Amino acid sequence: MPTVSVNGLNLSYLVQGAGPPIILSHGFQNSGFAFTPILDRLADRFQVFALDKRGHGDSDKPPGPYRIQDFANDLLGFLDALGLEKVDFLGHSMGGRTGTLFAIEHSDRLNRLMLVSSSAGAPSGAYREHFEVLHQLSIKEGMEAVFNHHEFRRLLPPKMLEGPLAEEYKNRFLKNTPETYAATANALFTMPDLTGRLSEISVPTWLCYGENDPGPLDFSDIYLERIPNCTRAILPGSGHFPIWDATESLMEGIDEFLTKFPI
Repeated sequence: MPTVSVNGLNLSYLVQGAGPPIILSHGFQNSGFAFTPILDRLADRFQVFALDKRGHGDSDKPPGPYRIQDFANDLLGFLDALGLEKVDFLGHSMGGRTGTLFAIEHSDRLNRLMLVSSSAGAPSGAYREHFEVLHQLSIKEGMEAVFNHHEFRRLLPPKMLEGPLAEEYKNRFLKNTPETYAATANALFTMPDLTGRLSEISVPTWLCYGENDPGPLDFSDIYLERIPNCTRAILPGSGHFPIWDATESLMEGIDEFLTKFPI
């Protein structure tokens, strides 16, 4: 995959298709591979850029701690480095957190914003405990122990653990390290509360959640109420990874949103 120099780091990215640009921003301890089930579909209408965040995938892994602001700054640098003046944006989980902050600060660089399993603040309660348990496990026993632990695997859809893409997913996950896990966990735990700034997002916005998502679903109503031009889909039977366990429903929602708000 190609790389680009951004903020002193080499960031890796996948590029596919032709047309107006869309940026795909992955979640915690993932990579651009997380969008595999929808890449071809998106590439039929966009030039797709799936970026590996700092500390993830094939991108550089500088010492932490990281912040959500770092990921948003890297995104801005990525657009500037590639000469992308305005883009569509699709972010999953921590990628949605990144997109939320980016849209607040740089709505002028976006055409449309799509947030999947996203949050506008730090995780709390049992959802925070999920990350803390796995963080400690990564330090004590390493990333393979995290991958094999029930607390990690219970949130993943079967397609990520079984079948033709499972081995590739595992291999890419194991490119992460205990150090990058800790650095990125800090970005989650220190994320500022952005709920009071959501009204600053000035582009059409689409929200998507699985009905069984354990944490981010709490933010669904907040986003919907506070972003001026916002619509939402909640997908039955889906969890935190609707890109994988509700692919068709998710793509139907994306297609409908893009048709309703053409550029």
